[in-house]
Amino acid sequence: MATVRMQFDHEEDDDELSGRDANNRGSDWIHALEAGSFITKHEKDEYRDISSRANWTLSSCKVDGDGFGINELLSDSVDSYWQSDGPQPHTITVEFTRKTDISFLALYLDYKSDESYTPNKLLVRLGSSVMHLDDEFEQSFTEPVGWQIMDLRRGSYAKRAFVLQLQVVQNHQNGRDTHIRHMRVIGPSRSRFDSVARALVTPLIDPFEFDADENGDPTNMNRPPMDVPIMPVLTNKLKSMKMIR
Repeated sequence: MATVRMQFDHEEDDDELSGRDANNRGSDWIHALEAGSFITKHEKDEYRDISSRANWTLSSCKVDGDGFGINELLSDSVDSYWQSDGPQPHTITVEFTRKTDISFLALYLDYKSDESYTPNKLLVRLGSSVMHLDDEFEQSFTEPVGWQIMDLRRGSYAKRAFVLQLQVVQNHQNGRDTHIRHMRVIGPSRSRFDSVARALVTPLIDPFEFDADENGDPTNMNRPPMDVPIMPVLTNKLKSMKMIR
């Protein structure tokens, strides 16, 4: 077992991406989402790579040469890759420290280079812990080359989980060990459970201030009349509280 926590120094923008060498493909998953019609061009800013927020564990990895582990799996170069070194199923376990919104799993596979090492059948499981993985997503590939996207959403909503586990169930040509050149966990840029969303959907705190009447009793003088639409008033209130822009 090999475990490491990855931290990236910065997130690359499209200008950096366009100027990179063709072998450095680790951050262009966003273009694969758009090309595969998973998102529109205008939704590109609504998703981000959350891979560096988790602890990564491999079921096994080859240790010869320069390495074939997590560092290679999360690098930007397609010349590096994770290579398993053990019995199937091969697994990659991604554990977050808090319950996290997960929308897509992006994998860079290259059958032309890896042949029988290329995954043919994958299983993704999500849950609250490694022992409780309830949601399952299965996908098969035929000689894939490039980014492969697994949509983990339910409708338009991200799945929420502490743990994501990828299982390589089968390789092409019944190969034993596997190669995966990139793996990225993708989530929404803003969770629907952030503070603004909770303020909009949770009626536990009245956003309107109460004044006291002449007897010192509270009165809702600042509450708008019932015939006034509530959402514009609430939005203005949240802006004044600097909860939204």
